[in-house]
Amino acid sequence: MEEKKYDFEASLAKLEEIVSKINDQSLGLDESLKLYEEGSKIVKELEKALKEASEEVEKVIEVK
Repeated sequence: MEEKKYDFEASLAKLEEIVSKINDQSLGLDESLKLYEEGSKIVKELEKALKEASEEVEKVIEVK
């Protein structure tokens, strides 16, 4: 079975969409909170992906 590759750019675009919706201020409190929770999860995923990429870069640098 092929491992699904994380799509950093798609997640970043989704986060930007969420921020835009929240900043629009036309949403109710409940919807804003749901979007905030979703955005927080995406931020954690993005941070994890960046950390993993940084570790890979460090490995490449150490090999040279």
